[in-house]
Amino acid sequence: MNLFSTHPSLTDRISRIEPGFKTEDLDRLAAGMVRDKNRQEKKFAAEQERAGKKTGREDKIGGAGWMDPGNLIDQIGHPNLEGILMAATVAASIPENIRQSAQSAEWAPEVLFYTLLDPESEIREQQLLLIAQRMGSDSEAQVRALLKAGNVASEDQRLPLLELAFPALKRRPPEYVKRVLATVQKLVELDGRIDVFEYLLARVIAQHLWESQNPGKTRISGNKTLKGLRAEAIRILGILASHGHESQPEAEAAFRAGMKSLGMGEETSLPRTDDWISTLDADLPRLDRLRAAQKQNLVSALITTVTHDGKTIALELELLRVICSLIHVPLPMMIPASKEYQDH
Repeated sequence: MNLFSTHPSLTDRISRIEPGFKTEDLDRLAAGMVRDKNRQEKKFAAEQERAGKKTGREDKIGGAGWMDPGNLIDQIGHPNLEGILMAATVAASIPENIRQSAQSAEWAPEVLFYTLLDPESEIREQQLLLIAQRMGSDSEAQVRALLKAGNVASEDQRLPLLELAFPALKRRPPEYVKRVLATVQKLVELDGRIDVFEYLLARVIAQHLWESQNPGKTRISGNKTLKGLRAEAIRILGILASHGHESQPEAEAAFRAGMKSLGMGEETSLPRTDDWISTLDADLPRLDRLRAAQKQNLVSALITTVTHDGKTIALELELLRVICSLIHVPLPMMIPASKEYQDH
């Protein structure tokens, strides 16, 4: 079923989100993305030629130009019009009632619950019952309404919905946000598995709660260096490479690219991490104490790892988002290159 077929046109919906939007802005954004893509392909081909390798269409970056590490690093904390329009385009592709709920302080928590609903109906009904028990029948009814409007949220929709809903959630009182966090944790635990998005959602809410109640203790950088936290940086790069690539050779190649970006040597073996959650929980607070410039170097290496194969998937972006959030490096809105958000 086409969920977007009865909605206003894409340009109308972007205008509602970004009032100053003009159609030519979207045309310029598209043209800019094409230029970025072409520039990346030419750069990649030149590098391949210098390495003495034969180039072909299958070797090209193919759509990841806007995820160029340099471009993203430049946008951190300073989103340009292209970034704003990209975010608006993503937001506009989501069914309007779900988008409006996400941006509403009243219903943003229910959108977050909605993103956690399991595709399996039996587990989903248990989740809805849990929402009713912990948050009330009105909350459950709203989540059911979102489910009816958009079915279960796809992997490619969950991160954009979090991006939309979290600012609204932060406007709620801390005690209420605590209830939301407790409910999120129960929803996550219900099926006995924790995926990257579930980890992301729980950790970001927990971080906001702690910082809102301890503003004097919040620090966005420290005095540590990557040389002193080499083991932690290697483990984080390894987790990101392993999660974002299906085969071991692909993961190893992405890891080596990240290590090269860090200047730590490409000969290091991809570390094996059996418990990625415990590793992130232990290593990210240490990496949060890096100097600001060192954090930028780390984030550049993380982005290099993600974009090494010229493709991005939702899971990679979710993991990149949580890592950067927990070390206090806000990223611009990102979407998977494997999914195009547009009217059908």
